[in-house]
Amino acid sequence: MANILGINLSTFNEESALKKVEEYLTGNRMRYGVTPNPEIILYSLKNQDYANILNQANISLADGFGLKVAGIILKEKIIRITGSDFSLKILELAEKREEKVLIINWEKGLSTNVAISEALKKKYQKLKFLVIDIDRNNPPTDYIQKEVFNFSPTIVFLALGSPYQENVIYKNLNNWPSVRFAIGVGGTFDFITNKARRAPQILRELGMEWLWRLILQPKRIKRIYQATFVFTLKILKQVIKKHT
Repeated sequence: MANILGINLSTFNEESALKKVEEYLTGNRMRYGVTPNPEIILYSLKNQDYANILNQANISLADGFGLKVAGIILKEKIIRITGSDFSLKILELAEKREEKVLIINWEKGLSTNVAISEALKKKYQKLKFLVIDIDRNNPPTDYIQKEVFNFSPTIVFLALGSPYQENVIYKNLNNWPSVRFAIGVGGTFDFITNKARRAPQILRELGMEWLWRLILQPKRIKRIYQATFVFTLKILKQVIKKHT
């Protein structure tokens, strides 16, 4: 387990992480995964309750090239696994194992439940799934409980964005009896529906997805500034603190 600015990060590779999920699916209780990136970690510094939720996760994937760089600076072992890529692996596993998948989607996001359903039917023809739209600012607990009870999923994806998705997961650890693994995936399904475009492979490998997002969405400049400059500054301050 590595640690960046107080947040624990799993150090196993994608294959090992997927084996963990498969292990959880044969268990007798619900586990959950999180995908911290620089922006999420910065937010956790201001919200201890949220930091605790992240640190109690069974799987914590370093989703962001900035974390890889931070690991090098802090001499921590960081293996980068994007939530988007890992979600596809989980969907493939679910289809293979005939697991039921529930996707809780933000109703005001880029992709509707209908768009996600259509895209999944084309990509995973044998997948058993249900997609529901909710208001992430005021999650309808009774409605979600009813859908979980009726559908009995073993896997739940929450496409609500952070910190909403992690809070919903944590509050329902003991309320979803059929669920064995839940994970917050942000805008992952927007890539599957083609409502959002991922950065070209070369930019992903170079860790410059932030530049791609900035080109497509100039309004994100404040968020990107936080995730690059401010985050790096925090890391450097931690290094200086260690050596003084």
